[in-house]
Amino acid sequence: MKKFKYKGYDAAAVEQVGTLEAENYSEAYAALNYQGIRVVKLEQAQASFAKTLENFWLKMKLGGQWKSVFFRELSVMLGVMTLHDSLKTLAGAAKNHPSEKILNDLVTAVGEGQNFSAALERYEIIIGGDAIQSVEIGEASGNLQDVTARLANQLERNYSTEKKVRGAMYYPLFVLLAAFAAAVVLFNVTLPVFENFFAQQGGELPILTRLLLYGGKFFSEHLILIVILLVLIGILFMTIYNRIAAFRFLLDKFKLRFKLLREIELRNFFGRLSFLLESGVTLDDAIKLCAAASKNLFMQKKLTEIKFSVERGGNLGALIAKENFPPLYVGLIVTGEAGGELVNMLRQCESMADFEVEEILRGLPAKAEIFGTLLAGLIVATLVFAVILPILDVTNLL
Repeated sequence: MKKFKYKGYDAAAVEQVGTLEAENYSEAYAALNYQGIRVVKLEQAQASFAKTLENFWLKMKLGGQWKSVFFRELSVMLGVMTLHDSLKTLAGAAKNHPSEKILNDLVTAVGEGQNFSAALERYEIIIGGDAIQSVEIGEASGNLQDVTARLANQLERNYSTEKKVRGAMYYPLFVLLAAFAAAVVLFNVTLPVFENFFAQQGGELPILTRLLLYGGKFFSEHLILIVILLVLIGILFMTIYNRIAAFRFLLDKFKLRFKLLREIELRNFFGRLSFLLESGVTLDDAIKLCAAASKNLFMQKKLTEIKFSVERGGNLGALIAKENFPPLYVGLIVTGEAGGELVNMLRQCESMADFEVEEILRGLPAKAEIFGTLLAGLIVATLVFAVILPILDVTNLL
């Protein structure tokens, strides 16, 4: 039996929250429905490691572009048919595709009356918490078609950004791999020759050569232990990041010091906020939903503080100015509030942030190439000196 957490409302519209045991989602939903509870959220209390691994592997098979394609197709179909029929059509077209199981599960869940966002939560690793939050907003506002269309645009932009960043990293990565291969040959072929020669002549290798030689030997002899240690360090880091909020908060704050990451976060915030306000959501509630959709804890904290100040009558422009938002965005928002065109100004802010992201990405390959070349040059220079110094010292031994 599995444990499930649920949230819903009874016949008297009183909120009901709790846990129950069932074999699967369908049985859990049926049990709650039998009790007269209208379910709005249902999730497994603690997913097993095997299930988490399965979803992660499924995510790898689907690739980064599947989410944007899924929401784009869903948005188009919602214009002519119901959500259940749209999902059923998509599931029928996904025969023998890795997404077939996901779509069939969504068809079953929605057909039983479960909210679409709640049905997506069982695949949070694949869909993403921010995307699920956006779907929940769309269901609450009755604009699911518009939300899925905007979500598809956002996911396409994020995927394009990730792809460009990865592409920029290929050159320095290959250069560093070549330098590493040269170092392996040096440690295992060239330097041992000098070591034997100097030992026979009663001399001592230069300190740089000795350091590289002994370091190479240590690395070769303890390679498996080093790999295991690196894996354990990675697991420990991810555990601390996911479980210790203070550590994650500091790291998320540090991330926003990088202009690319900051502009991406602002682009997503302005886009969500403009859409929510256009859908009729109040400003304080819209900021609250934007905070919940952000993955960055530091950004969440700042938006929550802004939300509380807005509830007390504060102006959005003045509040984001206090939080050190870029002055250009602050000016646009202040102008939008004063002229009653806040939604349009937020869209302008989103476009400007998107332009900044594209400009950074355009120059990223050249910067990555320079960095990779300099780093590889430093490594190669060190290796060359490690070889030249013993050759120069040979004349003193002969």
